[in-house]
Amino acid sequence: MLDLLGRALLSPIDYHHYLYRHKLSFKERINEGNGVFSFIFETDHSFTWLAGQHGVFRLPNESITGKSWRAFSVASSSYENVVKISTNILPKPSDFKAKLQNLNVGDLATINGPYGEFHTKQNDGQLIGIAGGIGITPFRAILYEIANNHLSGTSLELIYAGKNDYFTYKDELDRFADHPAIKIHYVNTPEEVNQQIDILTNHYKNTAKYFISGSPGMITAVKNTLKSKGIKRIINDPFKGY
Repeated sequence: MLDLLGRALLSPIDYHHYLYRHKLSFKERINEGNGVFSFIFETDHSFTWLAGQHGVFRLPNESITGKSWRAFSVASSSYENVVKISTNILPKPSDFKAKLQNLNVGDLATINGPYGEFHTKQNDGQLIGIAGGIGITPFRAILYEIANNHLSGTSLELIYAGKNDYFTYKDELDRFADHPAIKIHYVNTPEEVNQQIDILTNHYKNTAKYFISGSPGMITAVKNTLKSKGIKRIINDPFKGY
């Protein structure tokens, strides 16, 4: 359960979602490579969300040592009719992730949510995204909706920082980038991220919204960089779901 401080930080709408737990049924596990796995769940359709939002996941039928819940961005769009999450699984994972990795088809999971302002809408204009590593997950949902014409009037230019030329979902992202409202820059180093930020902020300035998703340190560094350039509209993925 969320502690009292966590509850206090929720908006009234998010706290309403906290009170309701939706059932999910495990469907499929996908090895994305480089230690990243995706988990697909079927939903009873009582759970709805906006592309980019996150939820709190539990495995109620599993006995878990340590923290029994995790917050993950929903990497799928509601138009796909499944809930997809992706995460790094280390060689010696937490007990929660070990149990997640060993789910069988039909096993129960639950989700509270959705939470967060990390989402967009139709006619939202130009968005600039900066994703680091597994922070690509909320952008994957947004890109899906733009590429499939569910977010008309909204464009996304994305800087995606991977490592050693590994980028989760890359084949799929390349297909999304065929859409004229999507452009993706793949980079590997902080220096390359900053170069692309310079180019895009000089071009768009404050006519765009800037979305950041990644590790806490990455988010802090990019926010400071954007603020130093006078950027006002900055939205970041707020939780530590990695």
